[in-house]
Amino acid sequence: MSGLHYTPIILKAASVFFIYAGAEHVVRGINKYLSIEEQEKLPSQTVAFMDSQYRFLGGIFVGFGIAVTWTVSNIPAYWIPLKILLGAMMLGGVGRAVSAAVYGWKPTWTRQATINELIIPPALYWFGIRKHI
Repeated sequence: MSGLHYTPIILKAASVFFIYAGAEHVVRGINKYLSIEEQEKLPSQTVAFMDSQYRFLGGIFVGFGIAVTWTVSNIPAYWIPLKILLGAMMLGGVGRAVSAAVYGWKPTWTRQATINELIIPPALYWFGIRKHI
């Protein structure tokens, strides 16, 4: 099986992750990242803002996963929306890199997420998607 055949499988698996991760953020909000004790140390406005942002962005991530699933169903027909989605993911990686430059790599998992978001989208395009169009 060539890389051409693996691309839709990889993207479908990624979309399942996007949907799961987004749904988890919608359900758990700030509790995914901060314990109640940690939340109590922060101003209530900050906690409310962070919780709102995590839940909102989780919903966006669910939609992102659904959109990736839709575009992968027929890459030759939906390659432009798929490229836009991959570009959006790269832009998210740029945002993480800017944040790291300002505040450092805390939490540490953000470094790997940034690398994934900056490298995987162009690699998927170069080694798989462009062969479908």
